[in-house]
Amino acid sequence: MAAITGYKGTVDFGVIIDSDLTYNCYSWSLDLTGDMVDTTNFSSTGWRNFTAGLKGWTGTIELYVDSTQKIQPSDVGSTAVLRLYFSDTTEGLTGNAICNGWSPAVAVDGVQTQTVTFQGTSDLSRF
Repeated sequence: MAAITGYKGTVDFGVIIDSDLTYNCYSWSLDLTGDMVDTTNFSSTGWRNFTAGLKGWTGTIELYVDSTQKIQPSDVGSTAVLRLYFSDTTEGLTGNAICNGWSPAVAVDGVQTQTVTFQGTSDLSRF
């Protein structure tokens, strides 16, 4: 099985990260989690029992800053459709998400960067 490179990966986060900013993205990550509910009772044989509970997802998008940078502090709290592409524009993940953080950063020996964090508000699906 061949490894898949990420150099054609991209993102679309509605008005927060639109097509003008997509080329500045250099990394995205997503964490999908599922709660486990403890259902152990007195008749258990010394082993805990669990049932699947609620699911949720969060993640980050990292971008370089340039003169067309449009992300604003007021974007935090905005909801939009999020599309995360794996290696081209035909496969990825999508769902509704809230922008819950924006972290610009500046270093004397590097370029300006920014990180956008998000919280999923709907189911997550592949396309």
